[in-house]
Amino acid sequence: MSNSIDKISKFKGKSVENNNIYIPKYLHKFVKYKLKRWVDSAFQARIMTEDDHFVLNIPKTDGQNNQKQKTIVVLDKDTGVEQYSARWSHGLAQFLELKYRRKLSVECLKAVFIANKAFFQRYKSCLYDLTGTLGSENSQSFISDLYYVKFADLSTSKKKCYNQLSNKVAFEYSDWLDLIAKESIKIGKKRPVLIVCENVGATDNIWNELIRNGVPPLPLEQY
Repeated sequence: MSNSIDKISKFKGKSVENNNIYIPKYLHKFVKYKLKRWVDSAFQARIMTEDDHFVLNIPKTDGQNNQKQKTIVVLDKDTGVEQYSARWSHGLAQFLELKYRRKLSVECLKAVFIANKAFFQRYKSCLYDLTGTLGSENSQSFISDLYYVKFADLSTSKKKCYNQLSNKVAFEYSDWLDLIAKESIKIGKKRPVLIVCENVGATDNIWNELIRNGVPPLPLEQY
């Protein structure tokens, strides 16, 4: 893919220089700087799929279920939260809009920007934090090398009521869904069950599998 990106970038760059693609003179330097990133974004948009990296959602102001009015909303795969105010940069949002035939928006250009990494590194040795999720040695080593911090383990105030069950592996996707459904139904007889999914597509598939196994839709909540 990298070879294709380089070839297309050079071809488009020559087209701009030869005025085959008209770009105002004062934008030539900017286009030269961004061109390779734009081409890379075009390749990324080609493989990105709905309900995995993003969702197509209808704005709340639009009461009609019109496919053309749906906008591309960034989906945080770590939390599953739809980020309505987030926008992909380097033309990725625009290429996705072209792919799904949405109204083309203008690329946002930030005049002043600092990444989280650079921001926190400015604190140097004055950085303190409490977390309950950074437990693995690899994660601690990565954060330590990045921000030059040390770690200390604090005991919890209460004993954890947590039992890890043995893992189950399925070789087929249908068997994987069936295992999740049967285990959820078994545990759901005594307590609520929370199923954390990778993306929206997996959520829909597990939902349908639970319905197929006789679970009524009323006690199910999808979010």
